[in-house]
Amino acid sequence: MTKLTRQDAIKDLSHGDCQYCCYCTEPKTYGSCCGENHFVPFEDLYEEDKEAMIEEYLTQGNSNGT
Repeated sequence: MTKLTRQDAIKDLSHGDCQYCCYCTEPKTYGSCCGENHFVPFEDLYEEDKEAMIEEYLTQGNSNGT
């Protein structure tokens, strides 16, 4: 299995029209997250939120099957 890279994470987190909550960074779904209603694309999140999401993505993805 190949290791995931930052580019893989950014590509997957930025896919399509997926939007994330500005407050808890959960993906937008019906009745989801912390109850707020402000959603933005991955690119528009705060830098520290994007970095945390990328790190989590890489940690989870690279630990599967390795």
